[in-house]
Amino acid sequence: MRIVPLLIAALLSVCFWRSADAGAADNVRTAKRVFLESMADGRFEHLNEIYGPDFVAHGASRDYTLEQDTDDMHAWRAAMPDLRVRVERTVAAGDLVAVHWKVEGTNTVAAGGLPGKGDRIGVEGMTFFRFSSGRIVEEWTVLDVAMLRKELGERPDATDPPR
Repeated sequence: MRIVPLLIAALLSVCFWRSADAGAADNVRTAKRVFLESMADGRFEHLNEIYGPDFVAHGASRDYTLEQDTDDMHAWRAAMPDLRVRVERTVAAGDLVAVHWKVEGTNTVAAGGLPGKGDRIGVEGMTFFRFSSGRIVEEWTVLDVAMLRKELGERPDATDPPR
């Protein structure tokens, strides 16, 4: 009779593991939507499905609301009308998803902290998302500012990097 509780415990642990794995896979798909639908395709109508109501993006010097974060995405798309976005890799652990991304485009318009001199640029970065109930509630993004400044013909140590 002792085997029955052990079998039940094993079955429950497998079910929990599969459920956690499915949740992580869903979170990865949602994180990719930010880059492949919003940034790459300019489709922003689905943001209320992706982000939680109390979303905050943690910047280097201050926090940003979803509206401010979305304004940044619009500005980068305006600065590089031929913007291409690639998700290179993702890693999920618990309620976090890390996304390594690359963007490339021609900076033809002064917007989003970019000068609009017609330079072809590419930059990569990492974004970490924290999820709650299947929606993004926090974000931390780091991009290679030195690489970006070099491609724009600026000093890599120049101040006031684009957010």
